[in-house]
Amino acid sequence: MTSKFGIRVPNPQLQKRIANIPLPSTSYVIYFTPRSGSSRLTEILSQTKQLGTATEVFNPNFVPNISQAVQARNLNEYIENTRRWLSRQNGVFGFEITDHQLRAVFPDTQLFFDHFGTAPSFWLIREDIVAQAISLAKMVTTSVAHTVMANAEEIAESDKKFSYDPKVIKQWLKHILVAEENSEDNFRTQGIQPRRLSYEQITPMSAQETVDLFARELGFDSITMPEVDLKHRRLSTGKNQIFADRFRNDEAAFLKRIKARRAPWLAQLKS
Repeated sequence: MTSKFGIRVPNPQLQKRIANIPLPSTSYVIYFTPRSGSSRLTEILSQTKQLGTATEVFNPNFVPNISQAVQARNLNEYIENTRRWLSRQNGVFGFEITDHQLRAVFPDTQLFFDHFGTAPSFWLIREDIVAQAISLAKMVTTSVAHTVMANAEEIAESDKKFSYDPKVIKQWLKHILVAEENSEDNFRTQGIQPRRLSYEQITPMSAQETVDLFARELGFDSITMPEVDLKHRRLSTGKNQIFADRFRNDEAAFLKRIKARRAPWLAQLKS
């Protein structure tokens, strides 16, 4: 695990500056599964300038560069320095994390919960796991993740490349399900009661409604969402829906079992 951390270019002045930044007065965690609307949520929360950055600081793909940016030589320094650095403007440290990221970065999951198990938390999933799995399969297959990273031509081209493969869809559906089950196990064993949210709930919300929800849950006064043009928009196309309908027909028995396994936590979503 230590290979993920390290300082390629030491900066003693920055190290001293980070050490002098107070620890955040408020921290919160957004647990999520991929393709659940988390990127749009990050964009909204970060634009307020009052609710932290809500970024994926424990994404293994991002850790090396962030480690350099915050001058962290190991995991403990990484946790300490990111908390200070990312909350330096408003005293709030919020971040998103998936179960797979948690297990990839923390050699012992308990270490994560020792640091963040008592922080206010949110749990973002997608009620329609078939649509979610198709979206994830499409992202992995075409390497197009978000509208903010691709133009209309690239999005259309990626849609052409994406073909129906039930084995691939099932593979990614199981990947999502494992993350849900592991997260639910962690919530039980750690005594965590997150504010449960779904893609289907937050996507129709305006940015201000989303900010109001988080401010209320975190005990903040009213926060006004600035007038900004949000870059993240839905990538799904008519092909996604066609594939979803086909997969539901092809894998009806399998999906019946999945529905039963997910029923307990879906039932806990607030209307």
